[in-house]
Amino acid sequence: MRREKSFAGFRALVAACALLSFAAPALAQDSYIFASPNTKASLTDEIAQANLASPEELNAIAVADRIACSMTDDAEISPVLGVYDGSSENSLLIESNIKPDQTEYLASLLGKYERQEFVLIFSPQSAGHDRLWTIRTPEGFAAAALAARELHLTPLTVRHAEDEIEIWLVDMGDKFGDRPRQLAARLKGSASSRDGATELLGDDDRTKAAAVFDAKILAFEHRTRLTLSSLLATPAWRDASTRTCSTEVPY
Repeated sequence: MRREKSFAGFRALVAACALLSFAAPALAQDSYIFASPNTKASLTDEIAQANLASPEELNAIAVADRIACSMTDDAEISPVLGVYDGSSENSLLIESNIKPDQTEYLASLLGKYERQEFVLIFSPQSAGHDRLWTIRTPEGFAAAALAARELHLTPLTVRHAEDEIEIWLVDMGDKFGDRPRQLAARLKGSASSRDGATELLGDDDRTKAAAVFDAKILAFEHRTRLTLSSLLATPAWRDASTRTCSTEVPY
């Protein structure tokens, strides 16, 4: 995940933020992680979409699966597109019912493994000061990306469904006002939201970001004696391309 200067000084992939189903019941302690395996700058929308079927994307999903499934048997992971002002990137979205410290651990392991600048976590909370929007529309990706950019609602995440696309938009500090609903109306879609708290792990500098991830990982592993970090460089994980227990995020 990368920063973009036009986004108030940082760029978090909310990759965020592509799409969540509120029709299905929420998981007990649900949390959402937005991350990316991409480290290239300024990909076009077309290249980012093609990268959703790339070996790096499949491996990122497989590794996220193995980390999450070591702590729960109820994890959902989807390939998604992180959309920014002038570019996009292939990304992934993870929903799970693990505890907050486990969620940080999972996010930090992914950030370290994928050499990212940032990984974003959203945790639903009734008194939270942030908001996660979900917009569903029958319009195509190109129309959705154009409208979102014109309304200055990037970064956000898009997931392709069978007959529609879903847009997940993390509003840090609840500053977007009614613009997400304007986006939904423009795209002939629907919008819903939930309150919560956002945590952005990392740094603009990849070396400093790695130090942030390492500190989180070390603290968790010292406290729990779980040492998944020792598996990150193993061929079994580096070559993985299939899931174990996870499914795709439903819609």
